[in-house]
Amino acid sequence: MRKVLFAGDIHPDGHRLFDSRSEFERVLFTDPKPSDLLAVIPEVEAIVLRKLHLGTETLAKAERLRMVSRHGVGYDNIDVDHLTRCGIPLLTVGGANAASVAEHAMMMILAAARRLPACMELVRTAEDGAGREGFLAARDDVGTVELANRSILVVGFGRVGQRLAKLASAFDMDVVVADPFVEPRLPESLGFRHVGSFEEAIEAVDCIVLCLPAKADDPPLFGVSQFARMKRGALFVNVARGSLVDENALADALEQGHLLGGGTDVWHRLPPGPDHRLMSLPNMIVTPHCAAHTDACLSRMAMISVQNVFDFFDGKLKRELCVNPDAINALGL
Repeated sequence: MRKVLFAGDIHPDGHRLFDSRSEFERVLFTDPKPSDLLAVIPEVEAIVLRKLHLGTETLAKAERLRMVSRHGVGYDNIDVDHLTRCGIPLLTVGGANAASVAEHAMMMILAAARRLPACMELVRTAEDGAGREGFLAARDDVGTVELANRSILVVGFGRVGQRLAKLASAFDMDVVVADPFVEPRLPESLGFRHVGSFEEAIEAVDCIVLCLPAKADDPPLFGVSQFARMKRGALFVNVARGSLVDENALADALEQGHLLGGGTDVWHRLPPGPDHRLMSLPNMIVTPHCAAHTDACLSRMAMISVQNVFDFFDGKLKRELCVNPDAINALGL
């Protein structure tokens, strides 16, 4: 019987699929620390991984490991180089979370443009009998903006970026795509403008959204210089990785009024804590890395994560879901 380690729990639909194959044995750690795995990892042949960091020290003890299935699309919590050297393929869930994350990004753009936190605070704190005129004057000073006929720069034109670009276009936004790894004709065939680097459009657009992958050790893409170059009154949203943004620089740009509003679903550290600078800003939309956490999306990711395990051992591995193709090339798959 093949032992499969579940490092983090998954949606019940994934467990039901796993139970359909009696030749696989589940080893489940609901919320593990790396040290929790050391006793069992030498025996497992596959890992279904959620949030845990899977580093060299842990992987070095995985003597029988043959594949890793990531419950998600990011893999900055995994030592991919080690897996590749060992001929161990790493598979993700592909486009399973694209719709959910793109919708979340669009929600953040709308909430920031319409100053949702400030509007809610005004309604909640206005006292009865305080005066209609004063209340309406405060309402008019909130300063909301429309998205129609404004420009948006989507940084990263993968599955999430492509979906978001279509959503933004439906709001009559002028879509610019920044992705050096995409042939310009692909976004241009959809009616979007393409630039190789976000630096080419950073000063001209009204909204910037990050939808690209990141490596854990990479320096931030957006810091003091990038925020200073953005158009005054622009919006900034991050649904990619927290490491891509200097959070203090973003807070400065929002506090100083250079940016109209911002939103982030991703953080350098989670939870960020109540004293984090972005928590108290009325022009900042904050969520707890939940963009992909709809029930439907969690079900899809769980089932694909499990199916990746089955497909690998059945000799039907989907190459398009593999992060490190050199590993599968070495295996002759």
